[in-house]
Amino acid sequence: MRPELTERWLTPDGLRRRERLITSGFQGPWREVLKGFVGVDALGPQVGDLRGIDLTNEELPGADLVHVRLDGARLDDCGLNEARLDFATLSGASLTLARLDGASLMACVALSTCWDDASLEGATLTASNLVRGSFRRARLQGARLTAATLMKADLRCADLRGAELSCCDLEEACVAGVLSGRTRTYERAGSGNADVRYYREHGGYPSFIDAILLDPGPRALRWLNRKEILMHVEAAVEMSTGVDAEILALLRETHPMFHQLAAVAMLIGGARPEPLAALWDRIDRGSGACPQLTVAALLLDPGFEPAARSRLKAADGLRDEAVASLMWALGLEPGTNEWERSAKSICQRWMENLRKNMPSIIQQRWL
Repeated sequence: MRPELTERWLTPDGLRRRERLITSGFQGPWREVLKGFVGVDALGPQVGDLRGIDLTNEELPGADLVHVRLDGARLDDCGLNEARLDFATLSGASLTLARLDGASLMACVALSTCWDDASLEGATLTASNLVRGSFRRARLQGARLTAATLMKADLRCADLRGAELSCCDLEEACVAGVLSGRTRTYERAGSGNADVRYYREHGGYPSFIDAILLDPGPRALRWLNRKEILMHVEAAVEMSTGVDAEILALLRETHPMFHQLAAVAMLIGGARPEPLAALWDRIDRGSGACPQLTVAALLLDPGFEPAARSRLKAADGLRDEAVASLMWALGLEPGTNEWERSAKSICQRWMENLRKNMPSIIQQRWL
């Protein structure tokens, strides 16, 4: 969106018009307020040009915003319960924490719109174009999304219980952690979804089921070359009510994919003393995930250097991969056997892909 469409609302004329619009509650003939305003004539008098407006924290229940252009608007924490936004355009708008319970958004266009933590309980979004929208933790209980397009949308940890999803296009949408109230099946699961039952009932890490069984699955943990796996693990950390206990359970498993998963979870959710001690213990006891565990320890443990050096002084009890990984982390040149070269390569690529694919806000918490 052009910057001037936002800047026009910051001029004395724009501020006066905005105040009059808010006073009207966007009910009645409020479009008259826009006559003669910058950019309005380009869309015609019937459209309602609110592109770039900031309505953060305003209370506008029942607002009449049918056919309105709200591209790039700021509607964060805005009260729009029972509002009418049918055929509106909200592309690029931000509605974080907005309240739209019972609102009607039929056939609206909202491309790359942020709805994170918004409440849309009982809202109607039938036939709406919501491509690439972000609905993280959004409350959509009982919403009508019939024939809506949610392709490439981010629905992590959204609440869709009781929502109507018939003919809804969810191609390439991220659905990790979604609450649906429906029995979930996974293409990657074993016969009869036996894997799901094991992970949920006996594994001790139920929040990570989606990270394990949704595509691309654990194979992407070795190199972290698929951003989707990081999104799935982030959803697991977010939805877990006891993430440290689940990380400890992952580290108790024998297969290295669980240790890789634990390393990513700690990088996302932080490292408290008990999981960090368990991570070092897993390196000491041996794991095919030693390179990934070492990278996590390097980025999370303020005492990494002395801990690593003390282990290298008594390296006879460590596997070659652990020795090579620790040497790489300390800037020392590992040995030249096959295992040591492989461990060094994995450490380097894993660190590179972490830096490339992990959200910057998470990386800021690392050492």
